Amino acid sequence: MNDFILHHYDASPFSEKIRTLLGHKNAHYKVVNIPVIMPKPELVALTGGYRKTPVLQRDNHIYCDTRLIARVIDEQFSAQSIFPLGLSLTVNTLAQWADQHLFSVAVALTFSPAGFEAFRQQVPEKFIEAFMNDRAKMRDGGNGLSMDAHTALQLIPIYLQQMEQQLSIGGPYICGDQISIADFSIYHCLWFINNNAGVSPLLKGYPKLHQWFEIIKAIGHGTQTSIDATTAIEIAGSAQKILFSNDDFLVVNGFTFGQRVEIIPIDYGITPVNGELIVSKRDEIAIKRIDEKAGEAYVHFPRVGYKIVTA
Repeated sequence: MNDFILHHYDASPFSEKIRTLLGHKNAHYKVVNIPVIMPKPELVALTGGYRKTPVLQRDNHIYCDTRLIARVIDEQFSAQSIFPLGLSLTVNTLAQWADQHLFSVAVALTFSPAGFEAFRQQVPEKFIEAFMNDRAKMRDGGNGLSMDAHTALQLIPIYLQQMEQQLSIGGPYICGDQISIADFSIYHCLWFINNNAGVSPLLKGYPKLHQWFEIIKAIGHGTQTSIDATTAIEIAGSAQKILFSNDDFLVVNGFTFGQRVEIIPIDYGITPVNGELIVSKRDEIAIKRIDEKAGEAYVHFPRVGYKIVTA
């Protein structure tokens, strides 16, 4: 068993992306089931306020955003990478499009009249108001997840037909013979739609796409061992502290090693995470923060989708 701990909840589409990737890697890992809505005090003790799902933990290293999480997992395993060098721009751009734009389409569909009615039938009535208020706060101040249902209903058949054509000619995976990050990112959006009985019929009529979807779904989630949030915090608190060096620190936009900064998502979930900047790479940054429960933790983010400001 490796030392990955996935903080997730079952209905989270981005968690499904990472669970399926871990299944593809035949991984053994631990899971912590977190609340669907705020407050999430145990998770915040690790992240410093970042509220999106999922979060990946390795000892006292906390990885935020599936863009980075997927790369960390891929680097852990020696099997064929899901980031083929010859298709680097293609697979990463497709994944980013899916995680942002296609996911907005999926969310708009699930909260369309038909989708929302199906959602209401799946959850307790008292949960609905709390959930809607929580998601409204998550969108506040950001520019993501703002698509309306009418727009989503116009777009989804266009995208599904394009996927059908590409898989028919160049499959069995989205970008050809090799499974890539693009497959996992598109899959979790369609998984989200497929799980809602009010809008899942929109996915019918695309045989090659259906075949691809079932192939990815059959990968499964690997081998999970459940632990509680307190244990995860104890693992972080007891982990060895690291003395970071500025030898390979990349100075970008004037931010320097050890500077106190805030890292903030730019699409939604606009909650700053405050700490000391100790890692700066081409597409990864990390801060050191101290929490009374979790101790010294190192919170990692990708650059894409985030901004750094002086604290």
